[in-house]
Amino acid sequence: MNIERWLKLKRPGWERLEELVHLIESTGGASLSRLQWQEFGRLYRLASSDLSYARSIDLGGETQVYLNNLVVKAHNQVYQTRQNRFYELGNFLWSGFPALVRQYMAYICVAAIISIGSFALSFSYVLKDIHFAQLEILNGQPILPEDIWHTIEQGKMWTDSSEKLSPLASSLISTHNIRVAVSAFVLGITFGIGTVFILCQNGLSLGTVYGVCHLYNMDGRLLAFIAPHAVLELSSIFISGGAGLLIGKALLFPGTYRRLDALKLVIKDALGLFGGCMPLLLVAGLIEGFVSPRTDLAPFTKYALSLSTLSCLLFYIFIPRTKKS
Repeated sequence: MNIERWLKLKRPGWERLEELVHLIESTGGASLSRLQWQEFGRLYRLASSDLSYARSIDLGGETQVYLNNLVVKAHNQVYQTRQNRFYELGNFLWSGFPALVRQYMAYICVAAIISIGSFALSFSYVLKDIHFAQLEILNGQPILPEDIWHTIEQGKMWTDSSEKLSPLASSLISTHNIRVAVSAFVLGITFGIGTVFILCQNGLSLGTVYGVCHLYNMDGRLLAFIAPHAVLELSSIFISGGAGLLIGKALLFPGTYRRLDALKLVIKDALGLFGGCMPLLLVAGLIEGFVSPRTDLAPFTKYALSLSTLSCLLFYIFIPRTKKS
């Protein structure tokens, strides 16, 4: 066999395996898709066979050393001892989740556009006719509950009373936000229709409330209440919605795959997107329960906290990092 031709034929596969090994080392494998793991296994077996052949012909030199080191690194990733669950979780939150967010940013942006569009539409309708807030959409319930409407009419914020009940309020708020995120994610199985509905409903509700508060000159107080927790809360809902849309897209447009197979290809990444939102929602719930309702804090302080959470979130998602040690 012509050795030069053999090396030229095999080297692209080795280089691709080296890329995958480096990716696993930097992210813990959390960012690899099912197809990439399959490719990794195939290339590892081929490289092992190539190493055996190289030894049989006594290839020697830098090429055999390189190939030997590559196979050893790949072997360690295949047969490494099962890591501590807490380490795996920490590594996923440190690098795997941000990588997934960056990878599927297009879906997350679509989810955000749906929500923000619904917010803007309902806000504009309320400004034209305040009775739009009394429109019954689901289960005979108006968009804006009657008790909140009456509180706004009296010039009061319905959130003020939660300040004295912060631990309970935080628990209830976290549960509600998680429920919205879960619904946006799980309903992706309805070919994405349910996800779109949840995102529209959430945006519609927020836009209506803000519109009514604006007409009663209370929008500033509402904005000061929302600001501290809004970045983490809305980002988590958008990401969960993006995960739901990812599932819906796989079912609607499976390409050359069967729908079930197309779903299997994306479900791990979709679960990762959704699961990574849970800590963000819990932090948002704590802020909304303990900080947002406080009337002794100046609006400037709350806005500063909002900018801080935005900066931290952007840093967390977009700043490159190595594998957590």
